[in-house]
Amino acid sequence: MNNIKVKPLAIVTLITLLLAWLNPLALTSSQNIVLAGLFFTVGVWATGAFHKTLACLFLLLVFILFGQTSPWTVVSFLWSDVILLIATTTLLSVGMMKAGIIDRFVESLFRRCSGNTLLLLLLPYVLGLIMIFLIPQAFARVIIIGTIFNQLLKDNDQASHKTKQFLVFNGFMAISMTYMFFNNGDIVLNGAALNFAGPEVQSVLTFERWFTLMSVPTLATCLLVLGLSYFLFRQEIQNFKPTMIVKPSQKSLEMSAQTKNILLLVMLVIIGCWMSESIHHLRPWIPASVGVILMFVLGVLKQEDLKSVNPHFLIFLITVFLIGKVLGQTGITGQLFEKLTTMIPETSSAFYLFLIIAVIMGLHICIGSAVATMSVTLPIMIPLLVNQGYQAEMITLMTYIIVNIHFLFPYHHATLMIGTAKGYYPDQYMLRFGLVMTVVIFAIFALLYFPWWHLMGIL
Repeated sequence: MNNIKVKPLAIVTLITLLLAWLNPLALTSSQNIVLAGLFFTVGVWATGAFHKTLACLFLLLVFILFGQTSPWTVVSFLWSDVILLIATTTLLSVGMMKAGIIDRFVESLFRRCSGNTLLLLLLPYVLGLIMIFLIPQAFARVIIIGTIFNQLLKDNDQASHKTKQFLVFNGFMAISMTYMFFNNGDIVLNGAALNFAGPEVQSVLTFERWFTLMSVPTLATCLLVLGLSYFLFRQEIQNFKPTMIVKPSQKSLEMSAQTKNILLLVMLVIIGCWMSESIHHLRPWIPASVGVILMFVLGVLKQEDLKSVNPHFLIFLITVFLIGKVLGQTGITGQLFEKLTTMIPETSSAFYLFLIIAVIMGLHICIGSAVATMSVTLPIMIPLLVNQGYQAEMITLMTYIIVNIHFLFPYHHATLMIGTAKGYYPDQYMLRFGLVMTVVIFAIFALLYFPWWHLMGIL
C-alpha cells in the first residue's frame, strides 16, 4: 500500500484543484469540496496513483466532514445484507472448492466438449447459468471457474499458453454475461443497480419482470459475444488440442463420503432457501452463514480461510454505495441534473438514447468502477430521462448493461480484473475485446434490447 505514482497523482491533484477553483456548477463550499473529493478519488482509482483503499478512506472522510454523512452510516454498512452475503458466499465457495464438489464435474464436461470448438466455448455459459443458483456472488464464481480451468489446461509451449489464456478469459466473459439474465445474477453489480435506482424501480424489477425484460436480448447478446470472441481470438482457439486437458493438480480435501454427502445436502438446503426467499423472507446471508458454520464444524473450512474475504473490496463497496446517497443529500445531484438538462437535446432527436449511451460509456471510462459509475449516473439519469417520458426501469437496465459489457481496462470491470490480477490472461485481451464492443454496443441496443423493450411496453 506504499507505492505512490508521483506523476499521475500530481496530474489528478492539479485537475481536481482546477475543477474546484472553476466551480462550473456554482456549488456551495461544502458541495464543491465533496465533488472535488469524488473527482480526486475517481482519478486515483483510474490511474492507480496510490492504493485504492487509501483513496476510499479519503473519500469517506470527505463525506463525513462535508457530505452530511454520519460515521455511523459508514460503519453500519459493514453488517448490511450485501456485505454479509458477500462474506458468507465467498467462504462457501472456498469450502466447495476444498471439498472437490465442483471440479470433477467440470472436468468431465470439459472432456466431453473438447472435440467441438463451439461446445467448448459454450460450456462456461451453461456453467455460468447453473452456478448463479449455487453461488450468488459473481466474484466467487469466476474464482472457481478460473481455478478449475487453470488446473485442467496444460500449456507446453507459447501457442498452447495463449490458447489456455483465451479459454480462461472466455470463462470469465461467460460468467459476466450470464448474470444479466436474473436480478439476483450477481449480488454486487445487479444489487447495486437496483439499490441506486431506488425503491420504486426495485418494486417493479422483480425476479420475473427482470427475466422477462432481459432474457431474450441477453441470450442473443451472449451468442453475439461468443461469436465475437471466436473471431477476435480465432488464432488462439485453433491451437487447442484435447490433450491439453489434464487432471487437476490441486487435490481436494480428504474427507469421508458421509461428510461430502452432508455438504451436498447443506448446499441444496441453502439453494432452496435462496429460491424460496419470497415465502420465508429469510435474508440470503442467514442460510449461507449456517452453511459456513457447518463447514467449520466439519473441518472443511479453517481459520486461515477467513483471509479469502477481502477487506479492501469491502471498503471499496462501502464507498461506492455511499456516493449516490451523498450526492443526493448534499444537492449535487440536482445541480448536475439541471446542467445535463440544458446540455442534452430533447427527445425529438432521433439519436437521443444513443447519445445517453455514449455519455454513460464516457463516464464509465473516466470513473472506472462499474458500481461507482452507476452510483453517480443512475440518480442523475433516471430523473432526467423520466422527465423526457422514458421509464425508470428501462434507464436502470440500460445503464447496467452498458457498465457490464463495455470496458477497456481491468479497472473498468472488477469481475474480469480478477483474471488479470491472477495472471490468467493479459490486460490486452480486455482491450482487444473492449475496443470492438465500443462500436458493437450501439448495435446491440438498436437491434436487440430496444426492439424487445418496445415489444414489452417499456420503450
